[in-house]
Amino acid sequence: MIEIINDINGAQFKGADLEFFIDDDKDLGEVYIDGNLVFQSDSIFNENDLRTKFEESFSIIKEESING
Repeated sequence: MIEIINDINGAQFKGADLEFFIDDDKDLGEVYIDGNLVFQSDSIFNENDLRTKFEESFSIIKEESING
């Protein structure tokens, strides 16, 4: 289980799967938790850019393995 909090507005999200998606044609990055969009940013050129921007706005406050 993953729990994240938006440091800007306090919104919290919980889920099992955190996914990072990059649209190379539009230089757009998106982050989903269990298929629901929680973050989007432009001027993203690779996954490191997206993770850095995401971590500027969100904190992972809980991350537990569901396998053990």
